[in-house]
Amino acid sequence: MRKAKKTEKREIKINEKKTIKVTKKPTDEKLESALLATIILNISRTCTNHKSIWDKELKENDGIIPFQKYMEICKVRASADKIYEKYFEPTDDDVEDDVRGNFFYTEVMGKQAMKCLSGINETPILTPDDVSQKLPVGFMGTLCSWARMVKDLDTAKMKGAARRLGISEKELNKIFNFSDKYMAWVYEDITFKN
Repeated sequence: MRKAKKTEKREIKINEKKTIKVTKKPTDEKLESALLATIILNISRTCTNHKSIWDKELKENDGIIPFQKYMEICKVRASADKIYEKYFEPTDDDVEDDVRGNFFYTEVMGKQAMKCLSGINETPILTPDDVSQKLPVGFMGTLCSWARMVKDLDTAKMKGAARRLGISEKELNKIFNFSDKYMAWVYEDITFKN
């Protein structure tokens, strides 16, 4: 035989007000600025990861890289860091919380991060190109992500956003020139021609 459960008195609330948080869509200029900041930050992370692959190769396998090419990786990373710190580093906590809690910003940054996931990932990802080219784990993944980010940065839309923020063409050209020199060297001297 089942026992009846004791019933609890329900409290009825009349005219209870609930606050609804409204997320306003930022202007297109702000979204483009967030996208530009994400691209520059991802270039810096990708260069850092690519450099760490070279460091590991030099230390463990007696790899050889000309000093000038090694410095080009460092110069791209330094240029990207300098631009990010000068123009995008959040100074007020409210601005950072506004970006963090707004799904419009999150969507823009997430899409961009997905494009270069193999380059910004902390652990290098082995790609089929690494195996076929007999390169260290993550070499081609970081290189391709780096190239993709530079290509995304070299669009008219991003250059316009950079101009609006006051980023000079000279600062962006440092990233483009050093990246182009390094990637041309990799294509000529490291990869196999199929």
